Amino acid sequence: MDRYAIFVDAGYFFAAGAQAAFKQHVSRRQVTLKSSPAAMIADLCSKAGRVVDNLPLLRTYWYDATPGSRLTMEQSTLAMLPGIKLRIGVLNNVGKQKGVDSLIVTDIIDLARNRAIVDAVLMTGDEDLRIAVQVAQSFGVRVHLLGCGDLSRNMSEFLQMEADSVTSLEDRWFASHLEISNEPPYSAPLYVPPGASGYEGDIYDEEAFNEAVEMAIDEILSTVSYEQMQQLNQHFAYQTFVPTEYDRRLVGTVSARLNCRKLSSDEMRGLRSQFMNTVKLRSSSNWMTADE
Repeated sequence: MDRYAIFVDAGYFFAAGAQAAFKQHVSRRQVTLKSSPAAMIADLCSKAGRVVDNLPLLRTYWYDATPGSRLTMEQSTLAMLPGIKLRIGVLNNVGKQKGVDSLIVTDIIDLARNRAIVDAVLMTGDEDLRIAVQVAQSFGVRVHLLGCGDLSRNMSEFLQMEADSVTSLEDRWFASHLEISNEPPYSAPLYVPPGASGYEGDIYDEEAFNEAVEMAIDEILSTVSYEQMQQLNQHFAYQTFVPTEYDRRLVGTVSARLNCRKLSSDEMRGLRSQFMNTVKLRSSSNWMTADE
């Protein structure tokens, strides 16, 4: 059966997509999906399908990076969608992806060599991926570039020359799927100032800690929508870690309420466990309704 696959460089998707949608440079941390990941992927597959005359889709490969071992909520949700293969690289200290290009190159070449696909739709602008295009074509695979906005600015000219076709998604497509989040990044301070609350001399104040955790969880969950709460609940049905954007805010907020003291490993495990349990409890008890 003739099939095709989609390969999405998420760094390019969000950076170039945000430029197309908002006409300005926006930090990756500030760009999120306006609609659900499932709705965006379905729309993206529809657009890609037209490029290859609606061949059957093998799967969509989504390449992203994380600064540590924890996925974001979006990444976790995408990973659980049918027909999606999440590939993860790492972010260095300046926020640049490492290891993502090699993952894309390997997947495209392996699928082409094994005759698993006859067409590939590649969403990237990186000239370093020319080798993947060239090798895939040597196995008879047609490679189509799907870009974001102004391709003269965000897609390598040499990469375009190698491809069998080049198409750009409209600015309004990205405007319909992306939004700018005003949620600030949070992280735990790395020092313990004198007189930090939560401790009284050398005696640990468990009541102060528990109060800080409860207040932080209430504060965070008061800002999530019904859809976000459902995504969190679904995430915790299969995963035991707190997505990175919630984890940073959770740890940072609790630490701030304790006069910016560093939290111990046991404390961080405890507050993460309480966050997960609270999400599950509120979801099962219909604490939030779709009309709120």
